[in-house]
Amino acid sequence: MDALRTVGAKAWAIVGIALATAVLVFLVILLKPLVIALVGALIVSLALSPAVEALARRGLRRGLCAGLGILFLLTLAAVVTFLVVKGLASQWTELSAALGKAVQRLHETLTSLGVLGSNAESARDDLKDRSSTLISGILPALGNLAGTTASIFIGTFVFLFTTFFMLKDGPSMARAAEPFMPLGRPWMDQVGRIIRGYVVGLTLLGAFNATVVGLGALLLGVPLIATLVIITLLGNYVPYLGAWVAGAYAVLIALASGGVQTALLMTVVVFLANGTLQTMLQPFAYGAALRMRPLTILLSTVVGGLVAGILGVMLAAPAAAIIQHTAQLMRSRRDGGSAGGEVDGGGPDGDDGPGDLARLVADTPD
Repeated sequence: MDALRTVGAKAWAIVGIALATAVLVFLVILLKPLVIALVGALIVSLALSPAVEALARRGLRRGLCAGLGILFLLTLAAVVTFLVVKGLASQWTELSAALGKAVQRLHETLTSLGVLGSNAESARDDLKDRSSTLISGILPALGNLAGTTASIFIGTFVFLFTTFFMLKDGPSMARAAEPFMPLGRPWMDQVGRIIRGYVVGLTLLGAFNATVVGLGALLLGVPLIATLVIITLLGNYVPYLGAWVAGAYAVLIALASGGVQTALLMTVVVFLANGTLQTMLQPFAYGAALRMRPLTILLSTVVGGLVAGILGVMLAAPAAAIIQHTAQLMRSRRDGGSAGGEVDGGGPDGDDGPGDLARLVADTPD
């Protein structure tokens, strides 16, 4: 009877955990913009916290240290914006000419295939007849665009505001949250190390992507190589989206400097860097930085993408590391032992080799 009661209790516990997970996933999807801003603030604040702690130990007020951290972020954004605008401005004449030639070539090709001609005339007449309908359809689209723009500005404000106070009041926030954490301060400290390790993994991937794009630009004779490398590296800190935006910029510069053929070749380079090669390297980069096996990283990324889309892909690796560490800490406490600070038992073969990269992440006291 006791055995049945134990099995029933465990079954209900599993059901409760599953329901809680489903509700959490639903809320994350429903509040995705806010969640992205808050998670981004948490990651950035933990990544910058070693520098803030170092400045605070030198006698600076934490509020000033946090302000310097925000100033650093704004400076990075300003540098990227300046490089993008300057690069486009310097290549604007060539880019306009290349786009004009590409459109003309497309027009000639479609005309030779019989796609244009009488069909184009009838399409133009039909477009005139439906102009009022098109205008009425454009207005809601403009409203959606305005709403999206407002969401971006609000999300950016929430991100910067939250990051500032996490940098300023991080230690006091941790002390206030500690009584509500069943696994206590060791778990919180390890979560911080995991997230900083995730930033190390992002840096490794960004350096790899920037190297591939830079070499491709050099071989194709594309100008502004240093700008392309910097934008690709920094863009990678906005997972997936940033890398593809930087890749689109590289293709535009290639189009301006070498025409359609060079742009197509640069597109291939970008797809290789951000697609095939990054997918192959990502499990090893995150595995080395987070001290996890590459297969675990790969499977967790796939599951995260299926459950929560791009947000799930972005957070799958650190989430898997946190879950694994939590399970290890719970098991060690249940067995009466002391929990170690490792997330994994080492590399794929049980050694500590890949874990050396994790030591690049500073263990700062709160």
